[in-house]
Amino acid sequence: MAQRGRIPAGLGHFLVAFGLGAAFNLGVSYGLIGLIVVSFITLIVFIVDKQKSRGRGRRIAESTLLWFVAVGGTLGAVVGIWFFRHKSQKTTFLQGFWLIVGCQVVGLLAVGLVRDLLLN
Repeated sequence: MAQRGRIPAGLGHFLVAFGLGAAFNLGVSYGLIGLIVVSFITLIVFIVDKQKSRGRGRRIAESTLLWFVAVGGTLGAVVGIWFFRHKSQKTTFLQGFWLIVGCQVVGLLAVGLVRDLLLN
């Protein structure tokens, strides 16, 4: 049974499969649409957690927020952090965030390198 504030495992697997499938099988335009959708959902999750923090409601776990970043919601998280000032002072969260962003950049560079090697 899923705990409150946690993302059900099936939903997580669906989002990861959707993002990867769109990026590699359907082309760049569908991959971009997928990233925009995931980023928008991530932004909504950040806003909801910010509202819960003000109202003393049950918060969304930091691991869940970082999970959304990891599956492609980086741009939505950046907007949530910078414009809504959510988690902008939490050092442990920001370390995890920048670690994920760094891994994503390295992954994109690796995919680009492999793609260039295969196409040439």
